[in-house]
Amino acid sequence: MNETMIEKGFTEPTDRVKRLKKMIVEARPMVETYRAQLVTQTYKETEGMTAIMRRAKVDENLFNNLPIVIRDEELIVGSPCVHPRSSDVGIEYSYADLANELETMQTRTCDQFDISEEDKEVVRHFDDYWKGHTMSDYAWSLMSPECQACQTHAVFNAGNYMYAGVGHVCCYYEKVLKIGFQGIIKEVLEAMNKVDRKKPEAIKQLQFYKALLITYTAAINHAHRYGKLAAEMAAKEMNPQRKAELEQISKNCYKVPEKPAETWWEALQSFWFVHNLINLETNAHSYSPGPFDRYMNPYYINDKSITKEFAQELLDCLFVKFNDKNKVRDDISAQAFAGYQMFELIALGGTDEEGNDLTNEMSYMCLDALAHVGMPMPSVGSRIGNQTPDEFLYRNIEVIRLGYGMPNLFNEEVIIPAMVNRGIPLRVARTYNPSG
Repeated sequence: MNETMIEKGFTEPTDRVKRLKKMIVEARPMVETYRAQLVTQTYKETEGMTAIMRRAKVDENLFNNLPIVIRDEELIVGSPCVHPRSSDVGIEYSYADLANELETMQTRTCDQFDISEEDKEVVRHFDDYWKGHTMSDYAWSLMSPECQACQTHAVFNAGNYMYAGVGHVCCYYEKVLKIGFQGIIKEVLEAMNKVDRKKPEAIKQLQFYKALLITYTAAINHAHRYGKLAAEMAAKEMNPQRKAELEQISKNCYKVPEKPAETWWEALQSFWFVHNLINLETNAHSYSPGPFDRYMNPYYINDKSITKEFAQELLDCLFVKFNDKNKVRDDISAQAFAGYQMFELIALGGTDEEGNDLTNEMSYMCLDALAHVGMPMPSVGSRIGNQTPDEFLYRNIEVIRLGYGMPNLFNEEVIIPAMVNRGIPLRVARTYNPSG
């Protein structure tokens, strides 16, 4: 029998990973309004500014002033909410359904949320500023009477796309890992210096660049706030191991994502800050990490200071951390997408532009993390084709047998030709990325 076909089994996750998972699983999801209140404050203060500058000011206020927490034992930090596994409100998109369900969301059929009496009162006063001014209101105003009637009578429904941020994109994590936000700010300043201020389009160009500077500067400060909090916690910590961990977390947060990542721990922390900042900005789902194994593997194999066991524990902690994010939806959407889903897909394997297989050690470590954690997020999908090593295919099947419903398997021999048939160049099609 081929040796790669023998079932290999899985190691046990560390006790820390088990406790972090238990904390998330047992948490009762809450609806918080810190984000909604800061967004509302900013929109009130920026009346008359251009849309792009208002959004930059929203990011600045959120990144600088949202409450931050570091949960017990965690090694990868950055939480969208104070309470674990909880959700804030994408107030600028829509709030009507939330306001109508304040007394029922705790007991509804799917994806129940608790909300404090204080936050209920905050939601009830959203009308004071937002009535008729949300993105949902704007989208409705653009529809013809016939389209509105079809929506009302459920002939079709835009659903999520009208009521909250929706991602379905993969951002360029790899660039932040390589040059940091500091490097991106440098590129922005260079681009600003090249703008021809005599041309009319210069006004919009400069507004865009200024918005980037505001946003990235605030994003750096957001990470530094975690660095400061970790240092303060370390100073009070009596357990020597946890004290050392908090001190390292502080160093990581003061370095990344401002500067390029060098170690495995720094790379994971930089990735998570970027991912979490997107969530804070948009209150969206379906922002997928993309080819995670490809861009993260170099940081693991080049880090000679870390053991394989601790590297795996850090990755497991990241997989648990994905489930600290949540999104409150209306009752109908909650039934359609039951399970507190965020639809954030990590893609493994696949090929480069020339068709060469890209499976690497990180591909296998991600499968082990999925087996260790066994939680809804992140979604994990593997690109499987004729070039895929047998061992990787069998390892995917072994994880599927655990019953988690993952990883998804994407058939390269169908998807790539289908994309080429639709006019996409072969070299581009070979690097496709599943999302959501």
